[in-house]
Amino acid sequence: MITLELVDQMRKRTNCSYEEAKFYLEKHNGDVLEAIVDFEKNKNSTKSSNYNYNPGSFDRKKQVNDIWQSVCKLVRKGFEMRVVIEDNNSVIISIPVNIFLLLLILASYIVIPIFLILLLLRYRISIREPKGEVVDISSVVQNVTGRNTDSCQNVQNERQDIVVSAEEPKNDFNETTIE
Repeated sequence: MITLELVDQMRKRTNCSYEEAKFYLEKHNGDVLEAIVDFEKNKNSTKSSNYNYNPGSFDRKKQVNDIWQSVCKLVRKGFEMRVVIEDNNSVIISIPVNIFLLLLILASYIVIPIFLILLLLRYRISIREPKGEVVDISSVVQNVTGRNTDSCQNVQNERQDIVVSAEEPKNDFNETTIE
């Protein structure tokens, strides 16, 4: 256990910060002599050592490592998930999501029109996970376009209602008032 007395003793002998003293004492299980020797060796060393102390560097290294692991996990998952294009239960194309995104970035002027044409031709486009979960892009697009066409039809029906209600039955005679 690292006590305040051990930290103070090391600080007096090496003129280091509390953080550095704690680091070296923890590294050497509370052995002050070993901690001082290691501190002096790393302080005077011209070569960079694995144990050089740089305040905050461990947090940054951990953060960079965590980010790198997250990116690797995301890339791995992108290769496991697949974009599948089907026509009447027969698979036409099945490619990893990462490859699809790469094609989308490099040749978006070709991929996007093809994608839209396939949607218009009622091909079923979905993203499938290895666990069997499916995100059906075609049905999502059809739901969105269906809502838009329904709302457009509702607006047209309202306009027709307005036109019909504006037309009042007319009498066949003209009315003239003389006073």
